[in-house]
Amino acid sequence: MKVAKAMETQGTDIRVWCEHCCIRIAPHEERTASRGKTYHSHCYSKLSAMNPARKAVGAGLGKRVRGGAV
Repeated sequence: MKVAKAMETQGTDIRVWCEHCCIRIAPHEERTASRGKTYHSHCYSKLSAMNPARKAVGAGLGKRVRGGAV
């Protein structure tokens, strides 16, 4: 009987891409995970700095629309 050889793997080679810039994150590189998405640490800092501004602008626009005439 022939015995099938186990397929050798090269360790845990899981490739991960940044959700912001779409560039692959190296295995040794620092990464940040938030809400199920993975980012470079510098890409995540850009997003976290941008999000409060977007929410404030969106909230201000929503108030104007709701307060307008029907």
